[in-house]
This record gives sequence, C-alpha cells and structure tokens, in this order.
Amino acid sequence: MMPWYAYAVFTMLAFGATNFLLKYVGEKGMNSIFATGILWGAVGIASIVYFAYAYLSGEWHRNITQISEKWLIALPLAAGFSLAVGMYTIKKAVTLGPAGPAVAIVAANAIIVAILAWILLGETLSPIKMLGMALILIGTFVVALF
Repeated sequence: MMPWYAYAVFTMLAFGATNFLLKYVGEKGMNSIFATGILWGAVGIASIVYFAYAYLSGEWHRNITQISEKWLIALPLAAGFSLAVGMYTIKKAVTLGPAGPAVAIVAANAIIVAILAWILLGETLSPIKMLGMALILIGTFVVALF
C-alpha cells in the first residue's frame, strides 16, 4: 500500500486538473451550474460502479454490519453535499476570477481540517504545525493579492 502522502500528492494533482478544466470550460462560456452538473454526473457514474462492486463482492454487507452507530452514515452524505456546494463555488471562483488565487484560497481549507481534527478528534497541533498553518495563511494572502 502507498504511504498517505502519495495519496495526498495524487489528490493535489487530480484536484489541480479538475480546477483547471473547470476554469477552461468557464472561459469558453459554459454555464457554472451546467458544468457542475456534468461533473456530478461523472461522480454519480463512478459511485454506481463502486456500489455495484461493493454489493457483488460482499463489501457492502461487511461495511454496513460493522457500523455500530448507524447515524454515522449521515456524515458522508453531509460531506457529499458540502463537496457539491464547494465544487459549484470553486467553479464560480475560477470562472469569475484568476484561477491561481481562487484555488490558493480554497487550498487553505487544510487549516480548517487541522483545527477541527484538533478540537473534535484530539489530534495534536504542535507549534511547528501551527507555524505551518500561519505560513499557509500568509502564502494564501500573497498569492491572492499580489
């Protein structure tokens, strides 16, 4: 299995391509809602394929029976809705403004994740991590305004 940071780098590349492609179609005049709908259609197709695999392989049943608190299923649904809103708003941001600064501001969401993980999950926020978060904010400010 690959280390976590390899997945993070792949995600950075995938999201970079996604945001550029959204910028490109916006520059060519495609409506934001229409482009976002196409994007979510592709996600929906991938979801159908995955759930068919999970059902046929027995993974679906194993996962459902292992969840002790069934209400937790609502959290990925909430995350999906949050992602849908975020994909729409990033599409608007990169279409209406310069792509680099818009995406830099979005990427600063790492700070929100770190703070919530610290508060709700008890993850450590060392002084060096706090310095890194400050540098992210400063870097975001520099990229966005200059």
